Amino acid sequence: MLYLMKVTKLMIPKIIHQTWRDHNLPVDAALPESWKTHNPDWEYRFWTDADLRTFVKDEYPRMLSLYLAAEKPVQRADIARYLLLHKYGGIYADIDTMCHSSADILVPETRVIFSQEPHEHWCDSHAYHRDMSVMVFNGTIASPAGHPFWLHVMAVLHTCRHATKDLLESTGPLMLSGCVITYAHPQELSLNSCHLFNPDTKKSTPSADPVFGPYGNARISTHLWAGTWSYHNKKPVSAARNMLRFWFYKLRYLATRGTYLSKEAAAKTIDIPLLQAPIPELADKHPNIAILIPVRDGEAYLQDCFALLDRLDYPKDRLKVVFCEGDSTDNTYEVLQELIEKHRRPYRHMELIWYSTRLAIDRKTRSLSKIQKKRRGALARVRNYLLEHALSDEDTWTLWIDVDVCDYPADILHTLLHQNAKIVTPNCVREPGEKSFDLNAFLNVGGLRDQGYYRQVRGGIFQPSAQYFWRRHLHDLRYLNRVPLSSVGGTMLLVHSSVHRAGVIFPDIPYDDLLETEGFGKLACDFGIAPIGLPNVEIVHVHD
Repeated sequence: MLYLMKVTKLMIPKIIHQTWRDHNLPVDAALPESWKTHNPDWEYRFWTDADLRTFVKDEYPRMLSLYLAAEKPVQRADIARYLLLHKYGGIYADIDTMCHSSADILVPETRVIFSQEPHEHWCDSHAYHRDMSVMVFNGTIASPAGHPFWLHVMAVLHTCRHATKDLLESTGPLMLSGCVITYAHPQELSLNSCHLFNPDTKKSTPSADPVFGPYGNARISTHLWAGTWSYHNKKPVSAARNMLRFWFYKLRYLATRGTYLSKEAAAKTIDIPLLQAPIPELADKHPNIAILIPVRDGEAYLQDCFALLDRLDYPKDRLKVVFCEGDSTDNTYEVLQELIEKHRRPYRHMELIWYSTRLAIDRKTRSLSKIQKKRRGALARVRNYLLEHALSDEDTWTLWIDVDVCDYPADILHTLLHQNAKIVTPNCVREPGEKSFDLNAFLNVGGLRDQGYYRQVRGGIFQPSAQYFWRRHLHDLRYLNRVPLSSVGGTMLLVHSSVHRAGVIFPDIPYDDLLETEGFGKLACDFGIAPIGLPNVEIVHVHD
């Protein structure tokens, strides 16, 4: 008897949930009525925004601050639908969906039931940019009450609170798809082709997707893609004005661009077969790693730097550590000499080399945009000097670490190596769970070389604001554990040494309007090696 009660509780209850801001619906009343008509013995629950706020406050008080902090009503509607399904179960359906048949076929199910987005939409939603294998539709979902998947969703919603650029990522289908991909018990989810809940594309044409999944042959509903949530509501600008602005900023760009590295010139210096060769399988589980650390005015951070190196859960006789110091105004060089002498014994090798860029930059003003071309060009030369003088044939991997990284997991090397990718970077933050500090690691998700782009290129390098819509930093992508990147930073960066040996180094003049680590990441992408970012693997940078 107890067993039967448990099974019944896990089945999908006959409840249909729909929501809108008030009782003045933006669609034909026939749409909500269709759900009632085809499911006459199901309970129909309609929720206004006021109802949902009370529901979250009473039933999920720990989610209330996140719910109220959402900037857009659609984000609150997204959060609420997930909580409704966790609390009550049943079917959630967007107000602009038309039901075509009874949902009774879903009632015996103990899994959460999803349908995919039509593949015709995957480019629009940027799923392809993120190398996502799943893109679920969040407009209609069926679930038993209390299903543990929704606890996972709640946790991910919290980690995605800084993803403010795109509603799809903060609370919507991209975030939910990431939850499906990262859920530890995929057998508890039922994934079906789009035909179950949304067989038509946004163009009102049937999707060409193949039918799959246990309920793929069912045709329960259609989504009409009303798009009332759209956030692209900017005032139109005349085509003539846009064209005038475009040519003004592009001509300024061309006049001030200066010397740059073209793809054709880069190709002449890169051994593409070596670069694109797969990582060889080694019998040795602990390959040799060269840890390369550029240092300037780093005296205050050196004790922590060595303590973290000593704490690494990796055989020290497989690690070579090389510091490159130059242009310091403090006692960095002398302190490094002392610390190396004290700590060198267990390591395969440890040394200090010196290189001067002959560039004086105050640490307090190093982020000013007007000095970035000189500053980052100098940093690139330091990194390339390290590669020339420190990387040997014995080094299978290269790990770049900034000296002012003040914390990282002891097993970080194992985590990075486990990705089996030639270029890997974790998420560098100043506080755990907060926004990314290293904004040089990002994914481009579109965007044209329009006047908005050229307006933000100064001195030949592209320097957009942190809120530039077409860039996703690692804090925007925390719904995924692993993402391809368009660029990388250098706070911590694992590189298979064949990448550097193939000639992919750090451009000290702009490459595609990018410098140093950003130019390195772009070069790697352009010649077939996409860097991998780990949004949920965090390292901590000091507060300046």
